[in-house]
Amino acid sequence: MHPELSEAEWALVLELLQEERRDLPAEIRHTATSHYKDQLNARLLMVDALLKRLMEAHQPAY
Repeated sequence: MHPELSEAEWALVLELLQEERRDLPAEIRHTATSHYKDQLNARLLMVDALLKRLMEAHQPAY
């Protein structure tokens, strides 16, 4: 089951993911623990993949 989102909800989800995408590199740079850095890098890859999928799925119809 996939949730139905309004335009405003889609915009919010994309905005939150874009914020996370923008903030993660600095957090990765400032992390001293290699294990946590690996987790953050995996999260960054997941955020990138989600953004790509959601933006492709939410293309306006022309």
